[in-house]
Amino acid sequence: MLLALLLAATVLGPADVESLTKVSDAVVHAQVMRRSSAWAPGGGQIFTTVVLRAIEIWKGDPEREIAVLVPGGEVGELSQTVQGAASFADGEEVVVFLHRRAAGVFQVERLSLGKFSVAERTRRAVRDRRLISCEGCQPSETDDLPLDELRARVLSRARR
Repeated sequence: MLLALLLAATVLGPADVESLTKVSDAVVHAQVMRRSSAWAPGGGQIFTTVVLRAIEIWKGDPEREIAVLVPGGEVGELSQTVQGAASFADGEEVVVFLHRRAAGVFQVERLSLGKFSVAERTRRAVRDRRLISCEGCQPSETDDLPLDELRARVLSRARR
């Protein structure tokens, strides 16, 4: 347990659905279409571009195909891991809270706290807090809820 805390990335909270919705430029229910990794200009760090196809846009006005830049990835035989960064799998269904980096490029808000995976069979949205230490997060913040409830909470907050 102590080792996991030492390796954890620290993120400032809160990270409840309403707070994430408020600070995000876009909230999207999407499917991962593809991923590709490359060195950042000047080298030194690898980034992965995750291309999402929007199933439904709950907040903001991103394109239907969305590029999300995630720190870490693999280039050739080299890999770089960034603790706490959101991870994506091809074909995965997700709900992501996004912050605009540049025109047409987003990043996940508050590392992996801004990503929920959607279980196909149960239609539940689940967030992975492993390797994240959140200062300002509350024990009551939900990490597993029905997709319909997550949608309703985001839409309710986005309308304010």
